[in-house]
Formats: sequence, structure tokens, C-alpha cells
Amino acid sequence: MKKYILDWSDEFDVDGLPDPTKWSFDTGSKKWGNGEPQYYTDGKNSTIKNSILNIEGRVEPFEDSPYTSARLTTYQKKHFMYGRIEVKAKVPTAKGSWPAIWLLPIDFKEKKSSWPRCGEIDIMEHVSHLFDNIHVSLHTELFNHVQRTQRTHFEYLEGITSDFQVYAMDWTKDYIEFFINEKLFAHYDKIEEGYDTSELGWPFDKPYYLILNQAIGGTWGGDVNVKDYPSPFLIDYVRYYKIIEE
Repeated sequence: MKKYILDWSDEFDVDGLPDPTKWSFDTGSKKWGNGEPQYYTDGKNSTIKNSILNIEGRVEPFEDSPYTSARLTTYQKKHFMYGRIEVKAKVPTAKGSWPAIWLLPIDFKEKKSSWPRCGEIDIMEHVSHLFDNIHVSLHTELFNHVQRTQRTHFEYLEGITSDFQVYAMDWTKDYIEFFINEKLFAHYDKIEEGYDTSELGWPFDKPYYLILNQAIGGTWGGDVNVKDYPSPFLIDYVRYYKIIEE
């Protein structure tokens, strides 16, 4: 039996920009790993109103990019190693939008490890050409999407874009599980037949930071319909719980 103890959260209760004690911005363009052309700004695309964070994708020229959006991270604000991360969010419907809730390790940010050896955990990804699907993945040196060997799952949920859903991950030293609205739909064991338990196959026993972003286009986001923008990615709350297994 698992017991959850709330350790950190953001309920987005104060209008304006995200709380700088909890969030930083990754900014710029043409340096992202999947060919997305958006420019991530440091504030103008992420605002809080009525207790909702809006990470908004826009069709507008900025610097050397045709689109703008935002990428928030908890790097150097809050790092995670095991526990439950839970995010209540409403994904956008715009063609070409690519919202995500995911984690990278701090050793990647500090350039002590490269992708995919560092590891990556995707709690939620959504693309408009797979409209009623939510995608979760674990990426490692041996098992990643470049080699098409990642541990991954598409969960079909008709109408998932029509309202807020609760996306969650339970992460322990032995397994990682993914949930939508408290329903478990994907479970990955560290010790699993056919998989490597070393850092090459399971680099998930170290601190990670959380990322919330909306990419536009790119290798998986696909074609962009400019008439669908601006594109709101709405987040009601982010909560982190420690897990005690009894």
C-alpha cells in the first residue's frame, strides 16, 4: 500500500508571471533536439490568471523564429528523485502543437552527461495528429526513440482535449508507473526481462528537474496550421508527493 505526502506544489494562485522561486525559463531557438522552430521566451508566453497557468504558443516572428512559446523548468529550484509528480492540465488542440510534461536529470543540464545516456522521463506528450492519444516514455542510452527501442505507451482517451485531465507518475527505486485521472495505464520495472539494469538501461536513480513546455512543429509536432493559434496549454496545478510504501 502506498501513502502520499505532499512535499512541494504550485497552485498558480497569484496572477502574473510564474513564481521565480519555483520556475526558471529555458529560452532561445534552434537548439532543441527535435527540429522545432519556436522561440522560447522568458515570460511573455507564460502567464497566470484565475489560478491557471497558460503556456501559450503563438504564430509571430520573434528573433529568428516564426513562432513563440515557453519552456518552464524547476532546475535549481526543485529537484526530484522518486515520488509522485501530478499535473492537472488541458492540452491544446492547435495543429502542430506539442505540449509536454517531462523530466531531465540535473547532470544533463550541467553538461556532465549527454542525451540519451542521461535519461529522460516523459509523463505526458500530445500531438494533434494523434488527437485522442497521450504518450509516455522512458529514454535511455540503450532504449530510446532514435533506435525505436524506448519503453513507451500511447493511451487512447476520446475527448482528452476537451477538458482538464490529471497526469501523474509514481517513481520508485524499483519501477515507474503512469496514470491519467488516477487510472494506471503503464508500468515499467527496473528489473524486467530483456532490459539492462545498469545506468545504460535505467538511469533513473538520480535527481531530475521538471519541464513544462509547448513546442510547435518539429519532427513529431508536424505541420502547423497558423489559423489555430494562439494555442493555450493550460495548467491548474503541479504537485509533488513523497511516496511511502507500507
